[in-house]
Amino acid sequence: MKTITSLLILGVVALFSCDPVRRIDMKNLGADTAHIIWTLNEDSLNNNPFLLSNSKELKFDLYPPKRGKINMSFGPGNWSPKEVQKLVGHLTSLEIISATQHIKIDSMSRLRDFLLARRKGIGGARIEIVIPK
Repeated sequence: MKTITSLLILGVVALFSCDPVRRIDMKNLGADTAHIIWTLNEDSLNNNPFLLSNSKELKFDLYPPKRGKINMSFGPGNWSPKEVQKLVGHLTSLEIISATQHIKIDSMSRLRDFLLARRKGIGGARIEIVIPK
């Protein structure tokens, strides 16, 4: 009985001590190819949270639904308003281009609000950007 109780307590502690992975998921539900372009600040090129490239623009091509999903991980934790603000501080703009829409957000406050409104999951662990049909 002690062994079962100990294992149960250990399991509960292990589950509650795990932090989720902070992610940004980009999905294309449309029939045509879509593009998402993240433009970085000049002073963030060598020290940005994307860790993908040192170029000023990060362009992602999202193909129609079967292959139209890109997930980016940003380490453990969740997207609190403070973490979203830190991410936005590295950006100049976010541009979403599809057959049905062309959105360019180049204001820090609008970009922060855009990302905060798209938090999903327990504790806001992921930001989901969906391009509709």
